[in-house]
Amino acid sequence: MTTQDRSAPSRPWLIALPTAAVVVLGAIWSGLWYYASNRAEATLATWRAREADAGRVYGCAKEGFGGYPFRIEVACTGPSVDDRNMAMSIRARNLAAVAQVWDPTLLIAEIAAPVTVAPLEGEPNATIDWMLAQASLRGTPRAPERLSVVIEKPIVSPAPAAAAVAAPPGGAGPLARGDRLEFHAQFSPESAPGHPVIDLKLDATGFTAPALATLGPPVGSLAAASTDASIVAVLRGASDVALKPLPQRLRDLAAADGRLEITNARLQQGDLIATLSGPLAVTPRGTLNGEFQLVVVNFAKLVPLLGIDRAVAQFVPQDTINRFAPTLDRFLPGLGGILRGANGGGGGGSGGGNANAAAFAGAAALGAVALGGHETELEGQRAIALTLRIDDGAVYLGPLKVGQIPPLN
Repeated sequence: MTTQDRSAPSRPWLIALPTAAVVVLGAIWSGLWYYASNRAEATLATWRAREADAGRVYGCAKEGFGGYPFRIEVACTGPSVDDRNMAMSIRARNLAAVAQVWDPTLLIAEIAAPVTVAPLEGEPNATIDWMLAQASLRGTPRAPERLSVVIEKPIVSPAPAAAAVAAPPGGAGPLARGDRLEFHAQFSPESAPGHPVIDLKLDATGFTAPALATLGPPVGSLAAASTDASIVAVLRGASDVALKPLPQRLRDLAAADGRLEITNARLQQGDLIATLSGPLAVTPRGTLNGEFQLVVVNFAKLVPLLGIDRAVAQFVPQDTINRFAPTLDRFLPGLGGILRGANGGGGGGSGGGNANAAAFAGAAALGAVALGGHETELEGQRAIALTLRIDDGAVYLGPLKVGQIPPLN
């Protein structure tokens, strides 16, 4: 028998079988993708219909589905939202959303700027621009679980018509701008059906309000400085997570004895650092109640913003400042002696500047003492802790009323 006669017989099925398997799997996968795509399209249509019944109409000038074979992509050109409840209309340039076939409950979206905001059937009154804006939603339209939004280099500007009507003395400019904005919201493990508890977090970096910088102090000074802020809070008492007009949302929260528990809020402008924590509630008529622990590094910089220096200068005589000098020294070592010397009758010429500086610092320290503040430490720096209270919209720092918040509804 020859070598050729002893060779193994040909087995074409060894090639045909894997090929057939790949074809079958491809057909099954294609069927699954088209089924998932159709389900996504139907779910989106159902959600839009439900939102329209609630007064929010979502639209696209042009819409398309794609992403085969591994993703489900939705492309929306000219997305729009018309909210009858809030009498507001929002328009954007483009929106693209994508979900993986094997994980359709995670939706990632990117929105192309600019976005315009206008009253219903009216002209835009604000424009929002950015370098990049992305959002992710975990869950389904009926049962959302977590929402995250990240915006790079946001700029809020008045629309051209609005800017021409109400331009500040220095000319029209952005209302606000920043380096980065992050917002996160998710249901807490404490949530129950019909009684959601929502964990909230907001981070804002490098924000200023250029349009307000031309105003006089203290608003102009505060608006012109770059600000970093972060807030961590828990919202209790919301009956649902649907968008509602603010007055309606406040009424719902008041009826449910709802509150916003601020775990930690932190603001920094240069070397001024302030943190705040405590609960904030709303009354049936829309005013706010709350009591917070406020801790401030460089309290003297907060003094003019709250008008404490003017209050001290107007109501506290020099002999009282002298009597408080030892206490002032505990807040700012050496300040008591400087303050008494600076206000002892001498001091013309170049000494006037030192006297003014000492008086200002004295007002800050005396103000902290008078407001019931005490020394503490924040982030390794000396700080002053005070109680900030809101009673039916009236804002008190210790015993001193520093502002009034009108009813929000």
